[in-house]
Amino acid sequence: MALTGEKYTQLNQNEPTSDDAGGGRWIACDESGWDGEQLVGRQRRFLVFASVAIDDAEAAPLIDTLRKQARIQQAGELKFRLFKDREERWSLLKDLWDPAGTLHERCSVYVVDKEYAVAAKAIDLLLEEKAHAEGRNLYAEGKARAMARTLALQGPRALPGALFDALMSSFVALASQRALGQEKAALEAFFAAVEQAWSASTRRPVTEVLAQVRSARPYAMALHQEDSPFPSLEMLIPSVTQTARRWRTRPRARQPPYR
Repeated sequence: MALTGEKYTQLNQNEPTSDDAGGGRWIACDESGWDGEQLVGRQRRFLVFASVAIDDAEAAPLIDTLRKQARIQQAGELKFRLFKDREERWSLLKDLWDPAGTLHERCSVYVVDKEYAVAAKAIDLLLEEKAHAEGRNLYAEGKARAMARTLALQGPRALPGALFDALMSSFVALASQRALGQEKAALEAFFAAVEQAWSASTRRPVTEVLAQVRSARPYAMALHQEDSPFPSLEMLIPSVTQTARRWRTRPRARQPPYR
């Protein structure tokens, strides 16, 4: 369905897409595992954003042939679940991606570990802001990334019981848009979780990261004070951005038509 409204009308594409029309290339995209800002507490840990460099003109005969060979005529969409458990159908997809296949080097998958994303956002939104105010660069030499990896990878072992999950959940509740109107309660709940995690941590690297988070209360209080065009924890937007950047720097790969 085309998006409606003044903001989107200029971007609607009502005719079949074609790279031959000029003005760039068409990339077909889809996501799986997207839960908005609710990055924890859901069944799917990973957000997967897949893309294929193909226009409608080239995709239409490929899909028609694939339907016939897989004997799938009734389904509205060719969902992956229709292929994954049947070897003869799965082999048809593999043929598309093989070096001689039509879609070789024309597919890209961007994967977000949502649990790691929460840890990285906590470092970025709290500790990086604090470091910047103190004249330090937390991004230099990969320091911010190292801290996020420490928290995400060692945190579950360092914090006994459900403390790690409680810490991550309380940060999401604080940093996401659902905290609007109840910022104070979300702030207190998060720092209560931080104190409990810090005092119970059994691994020094995790304890040291949490010690820094304990001193970042002023920056946590300011999370919702500035208007932002996008929610702080929305990972679909950076997924689209990174995918677009990837295709912009990747040469076109025209393969023989699908047989």
